[in-house]
Amino acid sequence: MSGRDDRQCMCDGMAPPADGGEPERVPAPASYLGILRLSGPLILSMTGVMIMQYLDALFLAWHSQDALAAIVPAGMAAYMVKSVFLGAAGYTSTFVAQYIGAGRPERVGAALWQGVYFSIAAGLIVASLAPLAGPFFELAGHDPGVREQEAAFFKISCLGAPLIMLNAAASGFWSGRGATLPLMAVHLLSLLLNALLAAVLIFGRFGLPEMGIRGAAVATVAAQGFAATILLVGALSPAHIKTYGTWSGRRIEPALLWRLIRFGAPNGFRFAVEMVAWTLFLFFVGRLGKNELAATNIAWRINGIAFFPLIGLSSAISIVVGQCQGRGDHRLAIKATYRGMIISQAWMMLAAAMFVAIPERLISMFHDPTIEAAGEFERVAEIGVVCLRFVAAYCLLDGFNVIFTGALVGAGDTRWTLVAAAVMNVPFVAVLYALLSFGMGVYALWAVATAFVMLQALVWFLRFRSGAWKTMRVIEAVPPGATGADRRGGREQTAGDAR
Repeated sequence: MSGRDDRQCMCDGMAPPADGGEPERVPAPASYLGILRLSGPLILSMTGVMIMQYLDALFLAWHSQDALAAIVPAGMAAYMVKSVFLGAAGYTSTFVAQYIGAGRPERVGAALWQGVYFSIAAGLIVASLAPLAGPFFELAGHDPGVREQEAAFFKISCLGAPLIMLNAAASGFWSGRGATLPLMAVHLLSLLLNALLAAVLIFGRFGLPEMGIRGAAVATVAAQGFAATILLVGALSPAHIKTYGTWSGRRIEPALLWRLIRFGAPNGFRFAVEMVAWTLFLFFVGRLGKNELAATNIAWRINGIAFFPLIGLSSAISIVVGQCQGRGDHRLAIKATYRGMIISQAWMMLAAAMFVAIPERLISMFHDPTIEAAGEFERVAEIGVVCLRFVAAYCLLDGFNVIFTGALVGAGDTRWTLVAAAVMNVPFVAVLYALLSFGMGVYALWAVATAFVMLQALVWFLRFRSGAWKTMRVIEAVPPGATGADRRGGREQTAGDAR
């Protein structure tokens, strides 16, 4: 590699040269500045998601305590059933990144369309689960008023799944190329739409009926559909059609679609395993009482201040590693990952300090004395302060979780991460259940959760350091000297398959 390695490069717009030869393969960004430039728009997008979730919780706290207690378990349960499919739909970004890194931009459109077709089919499957909302939440054993609202949110979220899946696949076309600025603009616009719709629908403004938690769900689905539409239309611009084959690649390619499922589904199953575990954590807390659940939900939302920006940084690291895998440049992938980890830890330390220094002030924003019973929120706040201390403790290592899993996923190491997640999460849930059975309180559950997060961080770090991911590649290989149709189709043998 030349001295250009650390220069920031956006591969968006890279096209084959006019003479039909190999396109220039420019290094992905590995410098601190390059990583921040690439991740900045993604961080802002995820910060917008965090703000939107915070506003949802705030609006619902002003609406009723039952709605506030219901929103996190219902949202996590809805995401749990979608996560397997979202993992595969969103994995379009890794295929795009590796095609770009390999100097094969003409294959990007085909990857996008396979993600679209998968998203439509998967979204319909999730929508068919909507009638199960009532029975599912009856099993949780929560307060009847909370349970009713949980089921309502879950049902609407499932019905809107096709739009949510399409947004994930369409976003992959932009993020995988490093085109994060337009992606940020669309996502922030959709979040603004979400906030406006939520404010109107939750409280019933402008003559519309008051929908409460149902309004929050409808607003989220509508905003996701808006983003998906804009991103897909943008992908079909003349420049993108010419460079990336976003129209010519619209046919179904069974081999590529299967490859997307094969690598993306384990990524989605890992999400599902983790979501099942954390959803059960919330359900177990909910069995302890409404105040314990409300306090945990508030701490969960505040935790988003630290966590959601890191998702954007992790996505950037995944893009860089994916492009480096396409180029076969493992040294640059390692350099970018460790620098991303340093950035993440600096942020998490700052967030942890804030959670310890001003927990009461953060929690007090969820209090509306006009609708809370006298003295009830004081107990919620008391529990919430201790919960935030646990959050601050696991923030010390949570950056490792986010960054190293992003790097492993970008390399294609999805099957191992799935197995590892299952091995770790099953005993985690078993311990939580045992504590609940022995009559332990909310702080015991939070202590186990904190230790678990820190253990996970060590496992992902050791896997990345092992270097096993270096042999993996999700895109098909191209025979030496192949051109034309051979370059478009490639072979179905990869280094990852040969392991």
